Amino acid sequence: MRNKQLRILLVSLLVFVVLAALAGCRPPARKPLPPRTPAPTRPAPMRTTPAPPAPAPARQPMPTRPADIARLQDKLATEAEKVPGVKRAWVALSGTTALVGAELKSNVPRGQGDAAGLKNDIATRLRRAEPRLTGVAVATDAATITRVRRIAEGIRAGKPVNTFTRDLNDLMRRMAPGVK
Repeated sequence: MRNKQLRILLVSLLVFVVLAALAGCRPPARKPLPPRTPAPTRPAPMRTTPAPPAPAPARQPMPTRPADIARLQDKLATEAEKVPGVKRAWVALSGTTALVGAELKSNVPRGQGDAAGLKNDIATRLRRAEPRLTGVAVATDAATITRVRRIAEGIRAGKPVNTFTRDLNDLMRRMAPGVK
C-alpha cells in the first residue's frame, strides 16, 4: 500500500512539474534594449548675419487672353523658324503644350532620321525660349500643318481658345500620344 501511495505521489508530482512547465512559470523573455549612443554634433559655422533664404523662382502662369496667346504663339513660331531647315512654322498653344506645324525647306533631306532630328531641334529651341512649356509636339506633314495654321490664325484673329478645343485635343492625340 505504501508503494501504491508512493507511486501516486510521484505521478502527481510529475504531472505538477509538467503542468508548471507548460503554464510558463518563467517570466516572458524580453529583448535587450539597443544601446543609446548620442548623435554626433557638428559645430555650427560662424556667421555674423544669417543668410536670407534663396527665393524660389516665381513661375508665371501661361496667358489666357487670346491677344496674349497670339503674341506668345507668334514668338514661338519665330523661334521655330530660326532652326536651320525650317521654312515657315505655326504654333498653337493648348495650356502649357505647344503644337507646332513646321514647313521644311525644299533642300532639306526627307529621311526619317533627318525629320526626327529637326523636330527635336525645334522642340528644344521652343522649350528654351519659353520655360513654362511642359510639352512640345512638332508635325511636318501638310495636313497637320494646315490644321495647326488654321487654329493659330483663328486665335490671332481674336477667337477664344476654347473654340478650338476639339481640334487641339485631336491634334495632341495624333502628334504626341504621351503629351496630355
